[in-house]
Amino acid sequence: MIAAILSLVFLTYGVYDHYRMFASEYRSSTWQEPLLLMYSPAVMITVLILYVLYGMSALFTKGQVPVPAMPEIPTMQNALNNVTESLSNAANSVANAANDMMNNVMNNGNGTNSNRRNNNKNASNMSRSFVESV
Repeated sequence: MIAAILSLVFLTYGVYDHYRMFASEYRSSTWQEPLLLMYSPAVMITVLILYVLYGMSALFTKGQVPVPAMPEIPTMQNALNNVTESLSNAANSVANAANDMMNNVMNNGNGTNSNRRNNNKNASNMSRSFVESV
């Protein structure tokens, strides 16, 4: 409790001493405040008048805002058809890749892997596929 009271006393003294030491800086840094009090209503009234004039000119010149057409909302059946088609395309791609891989392994495999590995000096026998070289 004593520490809290002492901290408040020292804080109060520090603020008083700081203000006493830098009083001239505080006076010179706040010279804009009277300007704000004098001119801010004039600025707001000017902005309000300009806004009203702009609104009136837009009203009398028949200013129209272009409104884009609403996009067509797909039906549930179209959405399901698109999803089904995408899934079947993906499944077909996976199946085709698996079939191609198995065909390459079966056609090129047949126990000749060791011969093919040793015969890599010929560029026509080179394969870039990892699966074919296994």
